[in-house]
Amino acid sequence: MTAADTQGAVTAAETKGVQTRSDAVAEVAVVGAGLMGAALARALADAGHHVRIWNRTPERAQKLAAERLRPVRTIQEAVSSADLVIACTASYDTTRAALAPVTDWGEAALVNLGTGTPEETEAMAEWAGERQLPYLDGSLLCFPDFVGSPDTLILYAGEPGVWERHQSVLRALGGGSRFLSEQVRAACVVETAVIGSFYVTAVGAYVEAATYAQSQGVSAEMMRDATRLVLRTLGRSTKEAAAAIESGEHATDQATLATYANGARHCLSALRADGHQARLLAAAVENLEAARAAGLGELGIYAQTGIVHGPADPPHAPEHPESPGAAP
Repeated sequence: MTAADTQGAVTAAETKGVQTRSDAVAEVAVVGAGLMGAALARALADAGHHVRIWNRTPERAQKLAAERLRPVRTIQEAVSSADLVIACTASYDTTRAALAPVTDWGEAALVNLGTGTPEETEAMAEWAGERQLPYLDGSLLCFPDFVGSPDTLILYAGEPGVWERHQSVLRALGGGSRFLSEQVRAACVVETAVIGSFYVTAVGAYVEAATYAQSQGVSAEMMRDATRLVLRTLGRSTKEAAAAIESGEHATDQATLATYANGARHCLSALRADGHQARLLAAAVENLEAARAAGLGELGIYAQTGIVHGPADPPHAPEHPESPGAAP
């Protein structure tokens, strides 16, 4: 690579907000050439790093040869001389299977950006430990098109030394990336909570809502206008919910959990009367009614935390009548 090539790569990286220096070029192996793996490899090459890419089916990696990436046919060739190995395959099992033939890791560290469970992250860390392999587990909170952007968030957990040594390379994948914890499961837990439990459910609920509204003659534009206001409220509510769950304080002088339960039940009746299954709304109503049955109806809506995991001591309702109010 010429000085001009390096400077061009650095300029491209700076345009994306990536913290990359021309004197910190790394040798990186990317394992997995799927949509996300290819996006990771491109972002690293754009930041000026030397990238080898391997895929179980070599043809898929070979298609990326024109993009300043070096396809290789064996996993050992990919790992040889690498400072950092970044795996992004379909599962933790496929990652271990892909890496199993490696007999010499040299000075490389391993970062896995696959999808799995917190328990699988711990098993992967144990696998790496058996091979004296420095390890980070990461969670991608983005689509492939956003890899390499300044605000893209990728979370990492595991050995702090790996993050400290390679963070400039890892930030080439997402400028907002951060190290969470030495507990290797931490990044996966956040992904499971925010993407799996919250985002997927929220998008599904909105599909239910928009389908009902449009079946009643409400246009997409009208829904967008109403949604903007609700999203602002939701942003405030998520902050309040996290704080209330952490503190255990659930008293309210606005709308009680019982108020939400009553309103949600009426909405569910309206959707089902029009032939909609409303499965996600029904699940929300079930949670609210279970919380009310547990004696939490006079508290705020976040008090349902007391029944979703079944702690020994759920929140207690105050000893006064339910306050009137309508759910926003």
